[in-house]
Amino acid sequence: MLRLGDLELGDGRPLVAVSFTDIDGRHEVAEARDAGVAIAELRIDLFARLTPDYVALQAERLSGLPTIATIRLAAEGGRWTAGESARLELFMAVLSLVDAVDVELAAGETLQALEPAAHKAGKLLIVSHHDFEATPSLEVLVDVCRRSAAAGADIVKIAAMVRDDADIEVLSRLLTERPAPNLVVIGMGEKGLATRIAFAGKGSLFTFAAKGDRTSAPGQIAYTRMLQLFSELETQGGAS
Repeated sequence: MLRLGDLELGDGRPLVAVSFTDIDGRHEVAEARDAGVAIAELRIDLFARLTPDYVALQAERLSGLPTIATIRLAAEGGRWTAGESARLELFMAVLSLVDAVDVELAAGETLQALEPAAHKAGKLLIVSHHDFEATPSLEVLVDVCRRSAAAGADIVKIAAMVRDDADIEVLSRLLTERPAPNLVVIGMGEKGLATRIAFAGKGSLFTFAAKGDRTSAPGQIAYTRMLQLFSELETQGGAS
């Protein structure tokens, strides 16, 4: 079974990931863990400073949960606008301190360089694709998944803006067809909220929630509320 640090993925449990930045402390990670959050995402592109030594220090300070390092490109919803050589240097600086790295399929040379380094270090490689405007066709998303798997992805993550039920159906079919073995599929926006809950039961490995009202993508809700919803669904399922 696929493991993120000491966390088993793919056993059907709804797993919640929360993004942290350098304004958070170890106690906030511990608080989230104690509440039931399973995964910490370090959003390094949101850090106040971006030197390798500083970023590595923050990665050590924010330990306590299985951790994904993300340095999200501005073109895919993040704040990283500097060069790719600098981004790769930061990924390498934290590689030994995290359990996975998330890099976009569109990253090209950065992805090509990071894939062998991550796997040599025994870390998972998450290859992601984000569309903040719309949900692409199923054919396009299947192609993204296949190209991501071919690039060495251990997990393929798809996040797309949901406008209507037809978009939800496309994302649901992607999970059903499973063009890559390990998928995280998320519908963004207000209409995509249901996918953040329902897709856990369809095979999406984990979902993302917010720390309070600090969201990292449209449609996120606070992790306390998401964990409550999962708990309520589990209770209803056990009672039926």
